[in-house]
Amino acid sequence: RQWFALCADAVIDGPKAPLLLGGMRFDEQRPCAPHWAAFADASFQLAHWLLSEDANGRWLRCQRVVEPDSDPATLARESLAAYEQLLNPPASATAAPDVIERNALPSHQWQAKVDTALQAIRRCDLNKVVLARHIEYQLDAALNSGAVMQRLHARRNASHLFALHRGEHCFMGATPERLLSCQEGRLTTHALAGSARRGITADEDHAIGERLLADPKEQYEHQLVVQTITQALNGKVSDLQAASCPGLLKLATVQHLSTPIAAQLNPDKRLLDGIQALHPTPAVGGLPRATAMSFIRRHEGFDRGWYAAPVGWLDSKGNGDFLVALRSALITPQHCHLFAGCGIVHGSWPADEYEETQIKLASMEHALLLFPRRSKT
Repeated sequence: RQWFALCADAVIDGPKAPLLLGGMRFDEQRPCAPHWAAFADASFQLAHWLLSEDANGRWLRCQRVVEPDSDPATLARESLAAYEQLLNPPASATAAPDVIERNALPSHQWQAKVDTALQAIRRCDLNKVVLARHIEYQLDAALNSGAVMQRLHARRNASHLFALHRGEHCFMGATPERLLSCQEGRLTTHALAGSARRGITADEDHAIGERLLADPKEQYEHQLVVQTITQALNGKVSDLQAASCPGLLKLATVQHLSTPIAAQLNPDKRLLDGIQALHPTPAVGGLPRATAMSFIRRHEGFDRGWYAAPVGWLDSKGNGDFLVALRSALITPQHCHLFAGCGIVHGSWPADEYEETQIKLASMEHALLLFPRRSKT
């Protein structure tokens, strides 16, 4: 509401509306870990200079909040200086730093957590819960987030790239999952659950995809997400449409079951109402939602921070696009934190779930060029 009230008096020169960039924590009830301290529970920033591109062309916009006592000449000088800095950024190292140490929960201990989840599912306490892994790298120098983004872009496939800076910290990734998008009141999202690796050859890749489409366990996990998304949007939208059966979303190292969903936002609702209703989806939390979140707090063993949480943009007209921050890394001075998870349902096997997280971690590890000297795992 504060954002829309501010924009009501905005002076806009050009076809593009002002917009904010930001995100929020996965679970605001969990204590914040030190490496996430630079990121608030939720924060959005008005970019000073913003470059965007759409079907009609590229747009460079300058966005400033002008206070009653602001000096126009000073604002102009500041904006020009910031623009010059964008055109001539300081040189930074492109070579990847060496890994001093890699810390992660050993495989057998993480698989024991999966066993605990399966016991809860067999007791009917849960239908599904998503368990994630956290890998911390200690580096001998800072990572160049720009170089990492270039490598992610080269391998992006159908992924959405994002990077959010807070001081010397950068949270970035290449996520396959859109949480919710709104354009002139039309909402679009997709259910994404059920995963398999990519094949080495085209024939193998096709065969793996066909097995994924026919796998009862993966289909069950996927339909849980479809049903939950449509139920969560009920009462906030009209004309809700979902594909009758999932297709395949193929990424660099993994392929997913995916069902597109679209709806018309009710006039008295906004995009953030839909985000609040959907997050966390069963694809990143579980079912029932409250029980799954409680299980994650008790058993996962680390603070997800902004991992698996909504990140995106919102403009003054109510349009916006929010992603689920998966396949991501938090880069801090001389440290890097990677995250990946998978959904546990009836029929899951701990070793298979661990292997799935390894596949999901591979894309970020490749982009970060992380090669350990020694490992505790």
